[in-house]
Amino acid sequence: MCYTETDKLIFIIAEICGKTKPSVKVPFNYYSFSKREIKMRKLDSTKVRPLKSEQLLRIEDHDFALRPGFGGSPIPVGIDVQVESIDSISEVDMDFTMTLYLRHYWKDERLSFRSNKNKSMTFDGRLIKKIWVPDVFFVHSKRSFIHDTTVENIMLRVYPDGNVLFSLRITVSAMCFMDFSRFPLDTQNCSLELESYAYNEDDLMLYWKHGNKSLSTDEHISLSQFFIEEFSASSGLAFYSSTGWYNRLFINFALRRHIFFFVLQSYFPAMLMVMLSWVSFWIDRRAVPARVSLGITTVLTMSTIMTGVSASMPQVSYIKAVDVYLWISFLFVFLSVIEYAAVNYLTTIEERKQLKKRGKASGMYSIDAVQAMAFDGCFHDTDVDMDLTAFSDRCEENETQARAASISNTDTTRIKRKRSVKGNVGRIILRNNHVIDTYSRIIFPISWKMPKKGGKQVEMGKEMQTPCKRAKMEAACSPSVMSFESPDSLFGSLISPIKQEVFFREYWEQKPLLIQRNDTLMSAYYQSLFQFLDLKELCGQGLYYGRDINICRCVNGKKKVLNKEGKVNYMQLKKDFDQKKATIQFHQPQRFKEELWKIQEKLECYFGSLVGSNVYITPQGSQGLPPHYDDVEVFILQLEGEKHWRLYKPTVHLAREYNVESEDRIGNPTHEFLLKPGDLLYFPRGTIHQADTPLGISCSTHVTISTYQNNSWGDFLLDAIPGLVFDTAKEDVALRTSIPRQLLMQVDIADSAKKLSSLLRQLADRLENTRELRSSDMKKDFIMNRLPPYLGCDSDPLMPGGKLPKIDSKIRLQFRDHAIITVEPDQENSDEIRREMVYVYHSLKNRRETHMMGTEDDTASEEGTTQQTHGVRFPLSYLDALKQIWSSSTVCVKELNLVSDEEKENLALSLWTECLLEVI
Repeated sequence: MCYTETDKLIFIIAEICGKTKPSVKVPFNYYSFSKREIKMRKLDSTKVRPLKSEQLLRIEDHDFALRPGFGGSPIPVGIDVQVESIDSISEVDMDFTMTLYLRHYWKDERLSFRSNKNKSMTFDGRLIKKIWVPDVFFVHSKRSFIHDTTVENIMLRVYPDGNVLFSLRITVSAMCFMDFSRFPLDTQNCSLELESYAYNEDDLMLYWKHGNKSLSTDEHISLSQFFIEEFSASSGLAFYSSTGWYNRLFINFALRRHIFFFVLQSYFPAMLMVMLSWVSFWIDRRAVPARVSLGITTVLTMSTIMTGVSASMPQVSYIKAVDVYLWISFLFVFLSVIEYAAVNYLTTIEERKQLKKRGKASGMYSIDAVQAMAFDGCFHDTDVDMDLTAFSDRCEENETQARAASISNTDTTRIKRKRSVKGNVGRIILRNNHVIDTYSRIIFPISWKMPKKGGKQVEMGKEMQTPCKRAKMEAACSPSVMSFESPDSLFGSLISPIKQEVFFREYWEQKPLLIQRNDTLMSAYYQSLFQFLDLKELCGQGLYYGRDINICRCVNGKKKVLNKEGKVNYMQLKKDFDQKKATIQFHQPQRFKEELWKIQEKLECYFGSLVGSNVYITPQGSQGLPPHYDDVEVFILQLEGEKHWRLYKPTVHLAREYNVESEDRIGNPTHEFLLKPGDLLYFPRGTIHQADTPLGISCSTHVTISTYQNNSWGDFLLDAIPGLVFDTAKEDVALRTSIPRQLLMQVDIADSAKKLSSLLRQLADRLENTRELRSSDMKKDFIMNRLPPYLGCDSDPLMPGGKLPKIDSKIRLQFRDHAIITVEPDQENSDEIRREMVYVYHSLKNRRETHMMGTEDDTASEEGTTQQTHGVRFPLSYLDALKQIWSSSTVCVKELNLVSDEEKENLALSLWTECLLEVI
């Protein structure tokens, strides 16, 4: 029996698989050869059927509709980007198109698998739909797509420990809010913004994987119309009223426009047209067609240039730099046409007057001669005769005598006259120029140059103003003036040369302190904090009466408010200041001034209390506020000018509220002095004071830095006693016994005073024994409303970066002064039995713009929501580990006082995502 090769191969495979045996004998030599062949084929891995990726990753065992770690701390998702190209920049659409590689990094333990060689697995885009991936989108994008040639450009790499790398190649067109006010000398700052669509900061935390190195670009990226000055990565937060705060990443790049193209296409042709229009001033005023044609041609050419430039630009509502240049050029060209119209008109009137005065021609001839000059534009014999008559009496007499002497010499005389005209054409043209033409030859070119010089001076002034001011600030911020190394050193430099221990022993809450300094450096530094001239720039940022600025004046011992409605107009503000002698009160300038933010943030760390500020600007011979006392400790820094101060003995020592006092009640001042730039004044709350600007001083500017409002022992007990009573009542049955019947209905409860005294003594005994007094509300209020840490004027919002904390990592607490630990009932548990939880609150994400303004509270109350706090919560068993982190300079994660390694890692990771931990 003969078998084909295919039949024999089928028999051999069936025998090897053990499913069947061949029913016929196969020749031994062929059988042996076939088994060796099959063995060689089995070594080829492509012929072996591997396990399905879904089975290896156990995809069917998990619900990937939920994010990793659902219900716990937010999952960190690292991002890095490689920009491949910037394809186009469109001024008309105000957008840009960019192609980039977007890579995501996160850990999903549900995708972990066993691997003896610890090798990762790489997949294409087909697996993406079966697992959880971050839902990152591009904010303000118009169009975007994932490249799909030859297949979708998506790569997924999974590591054995569950770490995932998800990379894709995208082209995106996004909006770029451009400012063309300086076009074409402009520099545009564009950004591509990335954000999670569904997961807010409580569920997903986006951060740059490698910090500033997370953004890389191709070295050969270039654009036809722009220089790419820089690429940078930054991060921030975005708030949506209905869903909360989201992490947002920014890819920033600055584009500076090539100017040479616009010089050739717009500036140089416009300049030539202007100069060409000046040629008209050198053409004889009788050459009407030449001058009119030249003027109309230059006007139309300028209109064409302006139309071409406008067609390539968006229709913006403000004036661009190129518009100024082109419109000025158009104006000069247009004025050259108007100039000749004036010359022509005045020349016509002049010729008529001359002809009438000499009486040598009839009215009809006069009109014909004028028409010949105005509409012909050519030199006829009659015109030349008329001109010579008009401008030279000697030529007229000679010509008349020649005609009377001999008629036979007429031809000879005409030939001589023509030669005379040819020899003196230049002289005739100059003598025929109108005085307007003569002045126009000088005035037009000089006027053309003046705007350019002025523009350069203005631009240089603007460019030099900021560096000079910054240099002054850097000189003023030297360590000899103010030390920002620590909160303690800052306060020491603030009250220098008074020592801190002397200040708190002799002055704090006791009596005023006046420090008069004759220090030029300190005066310059104080002046840099806030100046009267700063108001003009700040008013342009949208200030409002009442919220940001108050206008007031002291009239007959009372405060008269002169506020307007709505936004503050600087010119109106200056008018009220000059004419009504009103004081300008600027609320919380640290929202706008970096240096004040820097000072007040350090003082909040020093005092452990909120620190606010107000700036008062008072004109000469005026007083803004009547005599009054405040409920805060006050530090006054004199910035500009001089101010006359009078302090009085307090009527209420350490007052808890603001109050105005009448002149007849306060008596004579205990202190009276003149505060000058660089001086500092301190007085405790309750000190009655008033101040005015003396005559002869243009104005006085001082900043009032205040603290310790509602921060007394009484306030602390009001906050702490309820918690102490609640905790003690759990163990002491005496506090759980009922109050006497009808006690709440009685007017006099003197009989119960003895019982209350006894219970208070028991509370005091418990406090001395346990030494635990929980004050959560005051702590939370301070942390939620204080300033965020000052990281520099150009710094980005805090975002986690660097290494993720592992079980073997060493960690260190950062921003210790900006975080607190409290123990409170679980706020998310609505059951009747609420267990206690540990809360860690911090101020790292607080908004400087709303500091001490009550804006967030007002907004929350209007929207029916509660004020948002920043922090994390843990079970009560984490308390010891948290205290361990707070009390140690560095600690290893595996040494934390927790039971399992998983709990230790979760604690470290949660604090790291809030930027409270640094991995060393």
